[in-house]
Amino acid sequence: MKRFVHSIPVAVASVLFLAGSVVVRGDGLSASVNQQLAQARAASATYHDPSAALADGYIELGPNPAEGDAIEFLNVGRAMDCTLDAAHPEALRYVESGGSLRLIAVEYGIPMACPDEIRENFLPGVGEWEPEAGVPVWMKPAFVWSGTSQADSGGN
Repeated sequence: MKRFVHSIPVAVASVLFLAGSVVVRGDGLSASVNQQLAQARAASATYHDPSAALADGYIELGPNPAEGDAIEFLNVGRAMDCTLDAAHPEALRYVESGGSLRLIAVEYGIPMACPDEIRENFLPGVGEWEPEAGVPVWMKPAFVWSGTSQADSGGN
């Protein structure tokens, strides 16, 4: 009986992961990019609770007028290295909803001093790399929680 009980959480997690990957898919994106977006969604699911993001090293930066007053949380350590990993976003984007924060996107960032090919080959077709206002960093959002099509997000 114990073996069956332990397999229930694994089965539920598998169903949720597969369901999430269907929601995240962007029309016209490669299977590899869609897989990375599913990884981003699965890895960021815990951050629907902003206190989990804070506990994991993110800091709240507050509203960003350049992003429609979305509330940004940033992991400085991740943002300052020259690596990109779909399962480890550098920032999280929330909006106020019903008196609390609702996670809508993950953001990837890389210092402008890093080699261009690192960012150019990361999640092609998902949004656009844009300079972060006042900081020498490139940022790219992936709207894995907003319901916005990845192919149509255009960086917004």
